[in-house]
Amino acid sequence: MKIAVIYDFAVNKGGGDFVMLNILESLHNAGHEITLITSHPNGLKESAKFFEKNVPTVEIQAIKVPSLLKHPYTIAYIARKIVKSERDAYDAYIISDDIPRYIADRKGICYMHYPHAARFLFKEYVATRYNTTLRGRLLWKLHEITFPEFYIVNRKPEKWVPIANSLVTRLHAAKTFHINIKDILLLNPPVASQKINEKLKTSPWEKEDLVVYIGRFEIEKRFMEILYALAYLRKKMNIKSSLIGFTRDEKLIFKAVKKLKLEKNIELLVNANRETLVDRLLKAKVIVHPAPREPFGIAVVEGMAAGCIPIVKRGVNGPWLEIIEKGKYGFGFNNVGELAKLIENALKMYDSLNVKAIVAKALQYDEIIFREKFKKIIELLEKLENLSIGQ
Repeated sequence: MKIAVIYDFAVNKGGGDFVMLNILESLHNAGHEITLITSHPNGLKESAKFFEKNVPTVEIQAIKVPSLLKHPYTIAYIARKIVKSERDAYDAYIISDDIPRYIADRKGICYMHYPHAARFLFKEYVATRYNTTLRGRLLWKLHEITFPEFYIVNRKPEKWVPIANSLVTRLHAAKTFHINIKDILLLNPPVASQKINEKLKTSPWEKEDLVVYIGRFEIEKRFMEILYALAYLRKKMNIKSSLIGFTRDEKLIFKAVKKLKLEKNIELLVNANRETLVDRLLKAKVIVHPAPREPFGIAVVEGMAAGCIPIVKRGVNGPWLEIIEKGKYGFGFNNVGELAKLIENALKMYDSLNVKAIVAKALQYDEIIFREKFKKIIELLEKLENLSIGQ
């Protein structure tokens, strides 16, 4: 098939880029003719370099968008441009999260990390910066009014196959788009589990009493809870931590680290490269993921593949429900006191814990498995006219 992938790499850096890199690789391996349509033509190489992957073999079609437009409106603008041009000769489209109205009558796949449309219904998933200031609330209200003009928000287009990255996303998407949950395929995102684990097997380092956090430095990720737990533990043990993330609210961390006198205990790595990230995981005994509303949590799986004990926030989120299966492959906490105690116990008891089972669980999410499953979904898409998605 001739497939158009509408996506901007290296704009919102993170797991979404890794997912789309693997989708492109899966499509290429299956022999499809792929065009990446993007407003950021250099992004593909940037993302491939960051994730230490080969650049997928695709044709790149650059669409210039107005500088004032930001994601996700850039994607809708690109879709509109393609449809209105003579270049709309594709058999199918692939996009992330939300389906632009301009291509809703085409055939396609929408891989949902967490749809923007769902945030209008599940307001607890709205970023903190849109709730805490008058300017933020006004911007979000404008977004609520504007978004439905460009995207489908309350139904599933007939020729589209929606895929959810997690049980939480699947449930919320079904309620948002008023469809049966069985009409949304579940495919957890790819993780470089096997590659990380191979590095663990050949690593020259011994595991240290190191605690790692990986994620965007955003208030809603609750990274401050780690600082408070470490401040308590510092009085009892010699503890070290590496906080690794993409820039956003990291200034708050700098201030808190100084206030809590944790300068000697915490290493703050902003926009660190992939090699540094994996290096810290290989040395660490524990990875903490305090976000209460994480649809999946790729970083947790990466840590598990590196032999880290995962400690995650209990609740309706991917790390607790799917990845560690409510405590089967790690630990869950509700408050800072519990987090501090679990970190202390995991560090002290590391050698007696079943790390082998934790690693095996992480390998279930390996990128090779993802690409094979996505290939089968593409085969379903080719037969969409006669397809009943329910599973």
